[in-house]
Formats: sequence, C-alpha cells, structure tokens
Amino acid sequence: MDNDYAAGLTQKLIIVRPYLLIAWAGLRREATRIVEALDAALPRTKQLEEHPEALFEILNSCSEGTEIVALVIAGSSIFPFCARTRGFEIDDKRVYLLGSGAGDFFSFLQECPELVPSQEQADGLLARTTMLRFAARAMAFQIIGKGLENSWGGGFEVAFPTPDGFQKIDRLMFRAWKLERDGTYEYSGHSFFSRYVGHDLLLSCFNPEEKTYLIKSPLGESSMPEAHETIWPEWTFELFILPTGQLVEAARYHPPHRPVSDFVEYSHGALVGWHWDKAHVDDVARQAAAFVAEGVGFKRQSY
Repeated sequence: MDNDYAAGLTQKLIIVRPYLLIAWAGLRREATRIVEALDAALPRTKQLEEHPEALFEILNSCSEGTEIVALVIAGSSIFPFCARTRGFEIDDKRVYLLGSGAGDFFSFLQECPELVPSQEQADGLLARTTMLRFAARAMAFQIIGKGLENSWGGGFEVAFPTPDGFQKIDRLMFRAWKLERDGTYEYSGHSFFSRYVGHDLLLSCFNPEEKTYLIKSPLGESSMPEAHETIWPEWTFELFILPTGQLVEAARYHPPHRPVSDFVEYSHGALVGWHWDKAHVDDVARQAAAFVAEGVGFKRQSY
C-alpha cells in the first residue's frame, strides 16, 4: 500500500471553520492540501458568505485517490458537498461512507437498533450516542487487532452541529468488560480515554500498556498540555462482551453540572492515574445481562 494512505492514527474529521466540516479518506497529502487551501481562502466568520466560489473551486481540485465530504452550515440547514464520493439513503437517513472502514460501518448501520423518532430530543444526544457506539467499537477493535500503529487511521471521532457551529465529542472514557449472563463481569484489559488539547487529539490507552498518542490536526499550532491535570469525562462508554460474542453497550452523557466519580490524571500530557465509578458499572452490568435475557434492543434512561 502507498505509504501516503493514512494508516495508524489520523484525524479524519477537520473543522475548518465553525460552519465547515471536512471528512476525508485516502491520500493524506491531498487531504492536507485541500484543508490548508480552505483554511487560507475562507473567511473566519461563523457563517459562509453568500458566494462560496472558493469552497467549490478547492473541492473540485481534489485528485484521484482521495474522497471528501464537506458539510456546510447555512442558516438552520446543513448542506453536503462531495468530492469523488457519493451518498445513499437508508431508513430515511442520508449516509456517506468513506475509506476502508465503509463496509464495517454499513454492517453496523444494518445491525444497529433503529432509534424511535419520538425518543430523540432537541439536544441530539441519541444521534451522538449511535455514532459513539460505532466509534468506540472501531477503536476497541483496532486496539485488540493489529494495534493502533497499524490501524485504519480514523473511525474514532464524532462531530455534531450546534448553534455555534460544528463541535467534536470531547473527553470520552471507554472501557471493555467480559460479562457473564448472571451479571458478573471482569475487566477485559482494554480501555482508553480521548480528549482534545487545542486542535490536537490525545488518546490514552490503559491496557495492555499505558500509552498516550498525540494525533495532530493539520490546522493550527500544537498546544502544550498543562503540567498536572485531573479531567472528568463528558461521556463514558461501557462495552460488555458475552461468552457468546454478543455485545452490549452502555453510553452515559455527563452534563457539565453533574459531577461524576470517573476521572483521569495527567502529568505533562502523559496518563499517570485513573479512577472508575464502580457503582455505575455494577448497575449497567446487571442491566446488560437482563437486556440480553429479555432480548431488548435499545433502551434510553435518564438519570
């Protein structure tokens, strides 16, 4: 394979402006060229100007071997513009699949329990949870498989629109457990915590080795982590693996005003300690075992 194709860890969702998100797959140098050209040409405003010729001209210059989807916020709508790729409809949703992970994500879409529209709220948490399910699975399988240095490059970031523009999900705690049908569980040996420092992503793996990866953004200067930090997750994600190979996932969102018992400690950007909310994991493990017995596909709980 051409060494220029993104392998290992790479940011493949780039927020160029609050109103512009670039998703890419393929040649790293070409994607970087496109992103840097957009950054140089587009106005640094919250909205795209009325005549976005520069955006279209740069996207049209995308060369063979690279796929790009540009999402543009205009007013209350989001418009997709594709370069060397196309989307399709599935269950009244528009989907764009890029890169070597496209087949895995398509299978996930087919297997994923459909969200009941009435369950979704204006905050969009259910949509983010659905995407986090795939992102967390993708990261876990990359860790367990050939290792992060030889992984497919992306699949672990989730971006979403807000009134102030696009944002990425930050401060995600992921843990994988082996679950028995009676609700007892044990640690699988695979966990990670991801967070952003400026535009750069820091990904800390807890096991089988404790290591922090710096995944740089093609935009902006790198930011230096503080000397000592204690960080609480915004999301926690528990993946339970049954002896049959079945997977049960539990995602929990922590609003800023709700303190949690989970936290991680860093020294100069390196992971030095972490604490987990055992009472919460005990509870969701019991529920996960019950869901398997009852055949429940999806359930939302407020706490």
